[in-house]
Amino acid sequence: MEQKGNQNHPLTEQRRRLILERLQEWGEVKTSELAELFSVSPMTIRNDLNALNEQGALVRIHGGAIVREPLTSEPSYIDKANRNRAEKERIGKHAAKMVEEGMAVFIGNGTTTMQLVKHLPRNLHIRVFTNALNHASELSKYPWVEVYVIGGHLRSISLGMVGRLARQALTGVYFDLAFLGVNGISLEHGFTLPSLEEAETAAEVVRHARRTVILADHTKFGMVTHSQVTDIEGVDVIVTDSGLSDRFREEFESLDVELHIV
Repeated sequence: MEQKGNQNHPLTEQRRRLILERLQEWGEVKTSELAELFSVSPMTIRNDLNALNEQGALVRIHGGAIVREPLTSEPSYIDKANRNRAEKERIGKHAAKMVEEGMAVFIGNGTTTMQLVKHLPRNLHIRVFTNALNHASELSKYPWVEVYVIGGHLRSISLGMVGRLARQALTGVYFDLAFLGVNGISLEHGFTLPSLEEAETAAEVVRHARRTVILADHTKFGMVTHSQVTDIEGVDVIVTDSGLSDRFREEFESLDVELHIV
């Protein structure tokens, strides 16, 4: 039964805590979905969201709310490397199995793509292009891998080389597979990154790849950051972990993109 009356009622406070938990999991919440989830009216949910917005706990948007975080905010490489490490390792191991003898592959910068690098079979004769200095250093340990580094402006926060020079270096070069990491995955806004230059460089890679594979743990779903790399249809495969919510699994089932959950 819907709770009415005192906005400080324990049930109201509990529901608002749960709303914030859903928001952290999904990145964005809709009034209609929350009303159905908690068996209350949309007006009650709107009151909850307005109250949480006034407290600075979220940002109200038309039809719902999003997390209160600047679109350009970006944790450091070290901070990202320490988040969801087990999940990233599983994703990297799975993605490494997609690489076959003789392929030309692009591996973008990022902590999850680094796990792909670390789990590549050591006996493969392949050609790997990367815009990450740390990836190139790790790949140099593989005797049969030809390593090509895409130059450009080095972003210290992500260890990725990006910008006009990086995009120019891709002219006339094409890949069997391109593996990229992202900070946000949204049905409406596609795949996004906090950095405009990094997104532009990644978008150029997508245009040069036969197949594009996104490596992202479940926390990236429902998130939207500053710059779009490509829309959902621009990617062929998403590899993520088993922490992905049923909501997102169901939403992606009807799309023309392979969802690998490991």
